[in-house]
Amino acid sequence: MVKKVFMIAGESSGDMLGSKMIREFIELSHSNPDYKFIFSGVGGQLMQKHKFLSIFPMEDLSIMGIFEILPHIPKLINRINFTVEKIIEFKPDYIITIDSPDFCFRVMKKLKKFSFFNEVKKIHLIAPSVWAYRESRAQKVAKLYNLLLAILPFEPPYFEKYGLKTKFIGHPIIEDNPSLAEKESLRSAFFETYQIKKDNKIILLTPGSRIGEVKKIFPEFIKAINMLKNNIDSFVVVIPVVKKTQKIIEKLSSNILVPFKIIDSSQKRLILASADYAIAKSGTNSVEISLYKIPQIITYKINFLTHQIIKRMVKIKHANLLNIIAKREIIPELLQKNCNSQRIYDEMLKLVNNEKLAKTQIDESQESLKSLGLGNIDNPMKIAVTEIIKS
Repeated sequence: MVKKVFMIAGESSGDMLGSKMIREFIELSHSNPDYKFIFSGVGGQLMQKHKFLSIFPMEDLSIMGIFEILPHIPKLINRINFTVEKIIEFKPDYIITIDSPDFCFRVMKKLKKFSFFNEVKKIHLIAPSVWAYRESRAQKVAKLYNLLLAILPFEPPYFEKYGLKTKFIGHPIIEDNPSLAEKESLRSAFFETYQIKKDNKIILLTPGSRIGEVKKIFPEFIKAINMLKNNIDSFVVVIPVVKKTQKIIEKLSSNILVPFKIIDSSQKRLILASADYAIAKSGTNSVEISLYKIPQIITYKINFLTHQIIKRMVKIKHANLLNIIAKREIIPELLQKNCNSQRIYDEMLKLVNNEKLAKTQIDESQESLKSLGLGNIDNPMKIAVTEIIKS
């Protein structure tokens, strides 16, 4: 039987999760000839490697912040309407939305007006953080979906009380947990490929996958790196990029006063296996960095008014998922006014000069990762696909 799957991913992390999910669908079709799948929707380069056809560039949806989004509202409304039209035209058996709730939920609300809405299976991956703010969203989500796939063990009850089947699958990133031998092999290949001397330290910078993020955060990274130049011997900066941010990162990087490498994000495993330290934009990438046992600093900066509104809504103290799980700051968070070159410099210097501090961060991060399934869940996305087929 051929099943049509329409998927929506609105940013790089969603593209990564979507690609993992498509891979598991394909694996299922290989092991069970009764299942064949056709994919369409909105996705990025990783999803498109699996014969996924994106109806428009995923980057059109990569906008963050209340005030940042205002100039783009007409285009986003157009994209919402276009997506609804394409879903109706495609006649899917499954609609799978991945994170990006502001876009995805609006699409689903519009679809609810059509008769086929009750026939199609509707799945959302990454439960909205109702435990952090706007708990009332749980009831609204329950009216739009048949199945919710959660990455945190404490999330299901928030949605199940409204009748929405919610399955904790673990965080799909833990599938990428590298062995020591793999890390050593990848690191060796990295140094050889990019002609870096073995005694160099690698500092990884992840300034974001959106142009707005890069413009706000990356200049502070650069100034901090230039300050570190006088305090750390022999280090090379590595900056993974996606196509959308490559030009702006290349332009700003001309101000870096130490050796640096700008590398396509498709080489992410190679980069992560090789990094000694990281200065990271807050988000899924920081969880990946911890998975590779890299001491890091987490940063973020958004529009001042957007921040003031969010600050009044949020009920939690931390931005990073591993800190939220630990209920304390195990990884330094430099947000808003603290996301500046001096603070970044100070915190990075502490990590570099204090091996015990760096090791403590790694060890405590591993404990938080266990709550996401590390060590007891082998393949979260296989669990997800199994639940989708059952739904």
